[in-house]
Amino acid sequence: MATSKKTKKKPSALAAAQSRRLQMIGMPKMSPEQITHALFHAEERGEVERETQEDGSWVWVVKNGPDGSPQRLAPTPEMLEAYERFKRGEGHDKHH
Repeated sequence: MATSKKTKKKPSALAAAQSRRLQMIGMPKMSPEQITHALFHAEERGEVERETQEDGSWVWVVKNGPDGSPQRLAPTPEMLEAYERFKRGEGHDKHH
């Protein structure tokens, strides 16, 4: 009894990018406070690190960014405010 296999074609890089883009359409955008909250917990889990810059500021470094290489994200003043509040435990329930 012969079994036939159907080969499934892998999407091209362009098709994959278009698919990701289409998935993002209609998704609610995160506020700076929500992004900070997510990064705050990612930092606690060791998935994100802070890296000090030459000027004394810092950036979050996501170890495995979308393309597999480290991605750096500089916090905005609003994000810095939220981050300091989270560190003090203000307006942030304990959860994991």
